[in-house]
Amino acid sequence: MLDGLCKSGLVQEAMKLFGLMREKGSIPEVVVYTAVVEAFCKACKLDDAVRIFKKMQGNGVIPNAFSYWLLIQGLCKGGRLDDAVAFCVEMFEAGHSPNAMTFVGLVDEVCNAKGVEEAEKLVRSFQDRNFAIDEKSIREHLDKKGPFSPVIWEVIFGKKKSGRPF
Repeated sequence: MLDGLCKSGLVQEAMKLFGLMREKGSIPEVVVYTAVVEAFCKACKLDDAVRIFKKMQGNGVIPNAFSYWLLIQGLCKGGRLDDAVAFCVEMFEAGHSPNAMTFVGLVDEVCNAKGVEEAEKLVRSFQDRNFAIDEKSIREHLDKKGPFSPVIWEVIFGKKKSGRPF
């Protein structure tokens, strides 16, 4: 319902419904906030999505990994890569790691928009934050959700391996 209201441009109505959901308290607040963030992302109202996400944090509700994933994906799709990277860093600092889809998607978007060198810097910055690249899940994601450019494989994994692109 929130999604439909946001997509229809009925932001005020969506916010009223959001407030009502919070008042009822039958759903954990992180779930309610995350639903609103998702609805705004789907409606391409990214400023509102970020505002609600920050409001969630300001109200003492701790985002979970799924909350971050939705916001990061929405920001990537909306071309707001700097914000997506910033929230990914925040995700690390909150003790969460991006899943393969989030990681590959962000690297792919940065590579396409800013070039290979920036994507390589991003991967190195994740590694500097002790993000252990789960090679198996990332390879599976690249294989199943591709085709991804061989450049993405190289940016993530480095050197080529014989018999496979990387």
